[in-house]
Amino acid sequence: MSRPHPQHYDLISQLFHWLVVALMIGLIGTFYLHDLTPESSELHLSSIKLHISLGLLIFVVVIARIGWSRMVGAPEPVSSSRLMQLAGKGFHVLLNLATLLIPISGFLRVASKGRDAEFFGLFQIPSPIGEAPVLNDLMHILHGTPMEILLYVLVGLHVAAALWHQYILRDHALERMLPWARRAA
Repeated sequence: MSRPHPQHYDLISQLFHWLVVALMIGLIGTFYLHDLTPESSELHLSSIKLHISLGLLIFVVVIARIGWSRMVGAPEPVSSSRLMQLAGKGFHVLLNLATLLIPISGFLRVASKGRDAEFFGLFQIPSPIGEAPVLNDLMHILHGTPMEILLYVLVGLHVAAALWHQYILRDHALERMLPWARRAA
């Protein structure tokens, strides 16, 4: 595999990153659409089906993204501070864990009702556990407001750190994830 430019992420890594961003926006949008529509409406049902499909897709994309990252590596850290490097790695581990645990808890929330998860109408993923009310109650909590708040906090901190690096430290960290950014010589 070709290594990324020492100062930039490779194009595939960038595409994975921005695909995850787009999928998260879709997940948030379908969640609120489902929440705001009457239960009897077709939009209510179709929005949750789309939400489940996007959740399953983001799980697969994040797994592929992590695999790709392990194969090609990452560019050199922007900071020479060992503490900042460790903080950045730790934060990215947390963000990756959240983007994996949220779809898992969502799938288990559906599966513990004894329902199949539909993937964009193409196929069904059968419930491996059947009805499990206790697990459903737990997944309702884990895939509910606490996880939503955690995700918003993590994404907010990620965006804030990228902007801080780009505009306060001026180390061009944000440009490393932009395909159209100028490349340093």
